[in-house]
Amino acid sequence: MPEKIWEALRPYLPETASIDFTGGGEPLLHPKLADWIRDANEAGCRTGFLTNGLILNRERSLQFIQSGIDWIGFSVDGATADVYERIRKGADFKLLCQNIATISALRTGKKPLIIINYVLMPDNIRDLEKIVDLASDLGVNQINFKQCDVIRGEHGRNFGLFALKETREIRKFKKILDKARRRAKKRQIRTTAFSFVPDELPVCAQDPRDSFFVRHDGYVAPCINLAMGDETSFLGNDVKMPTVHYGRLQDKDLMELWDTANCRLYRERFQQRAQAYDAVLGNSSFEASFIKLNEAFDEAKKAMPEALEGCKVCHYLYDI
Repeated sequence: MPEKIWEALRPYLPETASIDFTGGGEPLLHPKLADWIRDANEAGCRTGFLTNGLILNRERSLQFIQSGIDWIGFSVDGATADVYERIRKGADFKLLCQNIATISALRTGKKPLIIINYVLMPDNIRDLEKIVDLASDLGVNQINFKQCDVIRGEHGRNFGLFALKETREIRKFKKILDKARRRAKKRQIRTTAFSFVPDELPVCAQDPRDSFFVRHDGYVAPCINLAMGDETSFLGNDVKMPTVHYGRLQDKDLMELWDTANCRLYRERFQQRAQAYDAVLGNSSFEASFIKLNEAFDEAKKAMPEALEGCKVCHYLYDI
């Protein structure tokens, strides 16, 4: 991407802004990826990408390390060859592990941060401690335990382990996850995880107030989910995820798109929700009672303006 884009964008983003080169298939297939990362780093951005890791050979690994990339994430949905290759048809578990170990050995210092994205599913939920041990052996710094939350048509349907309310089975899943996270902490591996039951947030993690998503064809959207809508499932119900775009980079300058009415709408609505939520909590006494505490959070949620189209049927807004 042209360096002038970063120069134009930097004044409008916080110092922690990051550039994530994902969302259009396997990023390693693009021959200019390392050059883009170098340009973005020189412009002061934090950079990284998510990959299946199967074509990240020694030469490409060196290119990315020399580009100054901050993090590389690997999709690893199984801790053994049997489970991983059953979930990811046609993949090679041994090759993936070799490639992760190679970049771990080649890097100097703490860059790039090596991350594993592990999507929780019925086939792999009982292997969480095994993935922690594997990550430790490979030199991984962080594991993100994710829900199978993105569903389009039949793709991803019935793989999620979350539900509308807590059940006996979900309590069992939570115990498995908690045990694995404690194991990771002992091995100095950072972990993140989503909830198993919905808890509405003022702003989702993708936060359109200071970021946006650029699709492979140049269309700019509030987030990855709204970049391409379709039939989906939300907490067990069939719904339609709308497609929301601010415009296309080939037709308009980046800052023109940032200032469109639709972009302002998403930024302002999330800001209003955050302010209303914080105002209620700020005026709460927070007595030493879980009941009072939960009542305060419930009132804060009620005070928020309604979420926008698409966001109301997106698991991200409910911390799943």
